[in-house]
Amino acid sequence: MVEIASKGLIGFVSVRHAGGVRVLTLLGPAAREEYLALVAHVAPAIESALSDRVVAHRVARCEDDPPKLSLRPWRIERRAFALRLRDLLAGASTIAIADVHRCYASISPSTVERVLGELGVGSASEVGAFLSRIEHAGGRGLPVGPEASAVLANAVLARADEALHAAGVAHLRWVDDVVIAAAGPTDAERAVAVLADAVAELGLRLNERKTRIGTPDGGVGVVGSARALRSEG
Repeated sequence: MVEIASKGLIGFVSVRHAGGVRVLTLLGPAAREEYLALVAHVAPAIESALSDRVVAHRVARCEDDPPKLSLRPWRIERRAFALRLRDLLAGASTIAIADVHRCYASISPSTVERVLGELGVGSASEVGAFLSRIEHAGGRGLPVGPEASAVLANAVLARADEALHAAGVAHLRWVDDVVIAAAGPTDAERAVAVLADAVAELGLRLNERKTRIGTPDGGVGVVGSARALRSEG
């Protein structure tokens, strides 16, 4: 089902899946260009705030005039993640895997504006206003699809990376999927709690069904995704 919003600048498509109905925001050409211009302008500040613990959706190139934004090729990022994951798991006896429940849809305009403001981005309010227009038209969170959304999601989730780092937790993040290395189950549980608190401060929550604690060798059957990535290297 597709419903076109006012002026045809924004549309919505409802996609049915096992978890119910997911509403995706579709940007028309004018709205997409505006979104691109806003995020291309703030992308350098966001990129400089990210650590090497963040592998996916890193900015390869951005320009203001005309606005351009391109991300690092997926295959390169996938291999980089596999190699770093191998190093992360090398000294770990326990790992935890977690992701954010409906990440993009749950990131609010006010959260994006706040995070960009904390980065010292002068146009933070303009980005927030654009996302608020989408929200008022019926959208939910960041539009899925545009590379601009991936960049903003990284900006927001970088707060969780910082919280884990401050707590002395070794981790890697692929979009909203987080792999944590720990000395044992208790440390892993504490690390997941740190992550849960950090995303809660952003108005987000972890997907409890997909949060698992196990061993790097997959002995309890909970780390198959991490093991598969590791084997790609």
